[in-house]
Amino acid sequence: MPDFDTSVPHIARVYDYWLGGKDNFAADRKLGEQTLAAYPNLVFSVRANRAFLARVVRFMAAEAGIRKFLDIGTGIPTASNTHQVAQRVAPECRIVYADNDPIVLSHAQALLKSSPQGACAYLDADLRDPEGILAAAARTLDFGQPVAVMLIAVMHFIGDDDEAAAIIRTLMDACVPGSFVAISHVASDIDTEQQTEMVRRLNQSVAEKATMRDLAGVTRLFDGYELVDPGVVRVADWRPDSDFEAASPTGLWGGVARKG
Repeated sequence: MPDFDTSVPHIARVYDYWLGGKDNFAADRKLGEQTLAAYPNLVFSVRANRAFLARVVRFMAAEAGIRKFLDIGTGIPTASNTHQVAQRVAPECRIVYADNDPIVLSHAQALLKSSPQGACAYLDADLRDPEGILAAAARTLDFGQPVAVMLIAVMHFIGDDDEAAAIIRTLMDACVPGSFVAISHVASDIDTEQQTEMVRRLNQSVAEKATMRDLAGVTRLFDGYELVDPGVVRVADWRPDSDFEAASPTGLWGGVARKG
C-alpha cells in the first residue's frame, strides 16, 4: 500500500493529470478538473511548458555545449525529460534531478535511466535549501564546468521575491561563467481573471501554494545574468519549432539567461 494519503490531491500528480499521465488518483483528477473549469486552456499551457523545457535543453546541449544539468522541481517523469533531450544530443551529458516529493523520486528512480556514457542522479531535496542541493549535486556534476540550472514551473512556489532572488543567486554563484539558468513561471498578466481563479482553486487544496508574477516580476528573477534572445516571453514563443507550437495558448512566462 502507498505510504501517502491518496485522498489528498498533490500538485505533482495533478500536473501529471493535466499532461495526460496515469500516475494520479481520484482526488488529483477532481482538482485537475476544477482548475480546468476555471482556466480551460490549462492543458495547452502545461504542454507548452513541457515543450519549452525540451527546446531549452536542446539549445543548451546542441548550441551552447552544456553537458551538466541540474533540474530542480522535476515532477513525475513524462515525455522529453531533461536527460533524454540532452543525451540525444550528447550521450555523455550528466543530469541531477532534485525534488522534495517522495512520489516523484520513486518514479524518477524507476523510469529515468541514463545513457551508459552519461549519468543521472536523484536528490530528495527542497528548492528552499539550495546549499544542500548544490552539495549533493556535486557528487555527480563538476561545477568547475558550465552547468544548466533548470527551474521549470517551480519558482512560483516561492512567494517572497527576496527569497526567490536569493535562491537563484545561491545556485548561480556556485556555477562558473558560461553556465545558464532557465525559468518558467505562472503569469499574473496573461488571461488574468481565469488564471487567478485557477490558482485560487489550486491553493485551496494543495500544500505547495503558488504565487503568480507578471512579466516584470519574472524578468527580475534573471537580474545579473545575460538573457538569451528572445528574452522573457510566453513559453510558447521561446524559439518555437513551428507556427503551430508558437500558437499554443499558455499562461507562463519563460526565459533563459547566461552567467557572464
